[in-house]
Amino acid sequence: MGNSLKWGTISIAAIAGLLIGFAITTSAYRYHLLRVPGRHDFVARLDHELKLSPDQLHQIETLMRDSHSKMQQLHVDFDRQHDQIIYQTHDQIRALLTPEQQQIFDKEFSHPPVGREHHHGPPD
Repeated sequence: MGNSLKWGTISIAAIAGLLIGFAITTSAYRYHLLRVPGRHDFVARLDHELKLSPDQLHQIETLMRDSHSKMQQLHVDFDRQHDQIIYQTHDQIRALLTPEQQQIFDKEFSHPPVGREHHHGPPD
């Protein structure tokens, strides 16, 4: 009888622990102490404050993903244009120099590494 009482106590303690953990986690999400994994804070706040329908939530999450992709492409395009301007300016400076100056310039002032990857050729 003592052994079954021991296992019953352990089972009750485990279930109580799970229920307490669930309650704490639910409260943490509700009061923004924890974030829903993979969810943007803005979207989570919209959902919480406006009580969005599942369809609205899905549409907003899609809009946010699309906007994020567009912003990433803008960064890529900006970096490419930035690199092109640096190379063009470098080449324009070189064109202003005498042949003797160009030799020194080519040795001392090679094309600067540009962009985040610091590639060694001119940008596309």
